[in-house]
Amino acid sequence: MRHTVRTWFNVRDSRAWLLLVLDISLAVGSYAAVIFGRLLLREDLRISSEVALGYRTWLYTLPLLVPLRLAFFAHFGLYRSGWRYAGLRDCLRIVQATVYSSVLFSTCVLLIYRPILKPMGATFWPSVFVGDWLLLTVILVVLRFSLRIKKELIAWRRKGTTNVIIVGAGDAGVMLLREIIGNAALTYNVRGFVDDDPRKQNMLLQGVPVIGTRAELPTLIHTLFIEEVLIAIPSASGRALREIIETCTTMGVRFKTLPSVTDIVDGRVTMSDLRAVDITDILRREPVRLDTERIRAAVHDRVVLVTGGGGSIGSELCRQLALYGPRELVLVELSEFNVYQIDKELRRKYPTLPIFPYIADIKNENRLRAIFEQHAPTLVFHAAAYKHVPIMERNPVEAVLNNIKGTMNVVHAADKAGCRECVMISSDKAVRPSSIMGATKRAAELYVQAFNTISQTNFISVRFGNVLDSSGSVLPLFKEQIMQGGPVTVTHPEITRYFMLIPEAAQLVLEAATLGTGGEIFILNMGEPVRILDLARNLIQLMGKQPNVDIDIVFTGLRQGEKLHEELMYEGSEQRTRFEKIMMARSAPPLVGDLQEKIADLIAVATVGNVPRIYECLCDIVPEYTPDEKVAK
Repeated sequence: MRHTVRTWFNVRDSRAWLLLVLDISLAVGSYAAVIFGRLLLREDLRISSEVALGYRTWLYTLPLLVPLRLAFFAHFGLYRSGWRYAGLRDCLRIVQATVYSSVLFSTCVLLIYRPILKPMGATFWPSVFVGDWLLLTVILVVLRFSLRIKKELIAWRRKGTTNVIIVGAGDAGVMLLREIIGNAALTYNVRGFVDDDPRKQNMLLQGVPVIGTRAELPTLIHTLFIEEVLIAIPSASGRALREIIETCTTMGVRFKTLPSVTDIVDGRVTMSDLRAVDITDILRREPVRLDTERIRAAVHDRVVLVTGGGGSIGSELCRQLALYGPRELVLVELSEFNVYQIDKELRRKYPTLPIFPYIADIKNENRLRAIFEQHAPTLVFHAAAYKHVPIMERNPVEAVLNNIKGTMNVVHAADKAGCRECVMISSDKAVRPSSIMGATKRAAELYVQAFNTISQTNFISVRFGNVLDSSGSVLPLFKEQIMQGGPVTVTHPEITRYFMLIPEAAQLVLEAATLGTGGEIFILNMGEPVRILDLARNLIQLMGKQPNVDIDIVFTGLRQGEKLHEELMYEGSEQRTRFEKIMMARSAPPLVGDLQEKIADLIAVATVGNVPRIYECLCDIVPEYTPDEKVAK
């Protein structure tokens, strides 16, 4: 019973009590006005006696009328509605409440009161019931909608403004509102806040009310004529952002968001922080907590070399490394354009940092050794590799020579130069590989692990899955397809992949480098795998389209070497580290002599282009490799 009362009437809301008193007055006054107004319209001389009879009728029946009115008003939610934002449904609820209460009241009066009170001189006119219902309904609608009408008039007079709702009534939302109010150049008309915290409901923040929860957002967008939604929840999960974006897309309104907490460095929020929602927002992950002191100790005033320094991961590693003040940063990259881009960026941001960009192919052993001898790096990050699965299926020779022979060249050069540590970037596709790319990366892992047993250099590998927005990932492809009007191509409706943001991957690689003592394979915690179909749908919505309405999604079938689901480790091989997001797979390394002999045979057959023998040699090195029958012939 207590729950029902709270549902119908908020006893802690002073405005609800004010409406209650007002409704009692209106019910009493409307009933009296109809009864006595009817008498005033009469032209005979019995008006004085009729007034007395009418007064007696009004007085006797009033104790029934008022409770009935209030009970139905409460039942139909007239004390829970935000009347500043009233709509058609609120009007219908008023009509329903007055109709039901009037029908029940007139029935009780005519069937129960009339036989009892008529001998006492009371009089009953059926027209009074209809008149009372009509008058009360009109008064209630006018009064309840007066605030809404006032707001709409004000909004109409503010020509050129954009009606917006701020999602999030926390510190970020209030700071955003403060800047909107204080900046005369902005044309936003903030209609209210939306927040799921029940304690904030109906609060006024800087004069703007908290008008509902995220569940009520569709109704609020419709009734308040909202044109844009500002998402001011820097700590929101990816799931919450997806729900808000889906609502905005369905309702056809624009939306912007603030970046994550970790991206708002000084804690202050400004309008310039607002930006379009990106796919990385809806896949938002917990911020990485780094042991910055250990990383600084490993990098500061040391010579650091990065192979593939112009690639997606390599360039981000360079950005992260530059923060810790290395003595020299050496970039080895095959692409002239890529190395030019990252070199230009780093020189602008860190003008005092000595940067040495080299255009070099890791397959060229002599060139690589000369660079290592000249700079004698303390720390090496080997990120150069061919990673595109279908393309490598068509180019097995280059996959072997670059990913295996190139890795061997880096390992030998690091060993001869006396490097303290060398970190190889591996892939989740190295686990039970079905592609030549995955098999070559697994062979490279094995070589790094085996060579660690005979070298003074600590060799470790770091394995992770797909990196969002990296070259070769599905994200740039999907964006291009959407901009061209579709269709967006997905290989299989159930295909999943592990995804990580580029900065997060680079940060965890640096952290893993401080943990290794040699021979480990570290695995980055990628979270839950993401269905590629969901990624495609989310991206289509982010770009203002409706999946399978504006942009079609078609399924093309799994490509050569492609697995439905990727893995990060072999069962039972994982061990925890002191970092939640980094696990370790330690297994007995292969005998370096045997492995070197097998790899030498593999490189020999690859050099002469003997493709069938490439697959035979790879299967000998990586027994769990299951090549595609079509390409292994």
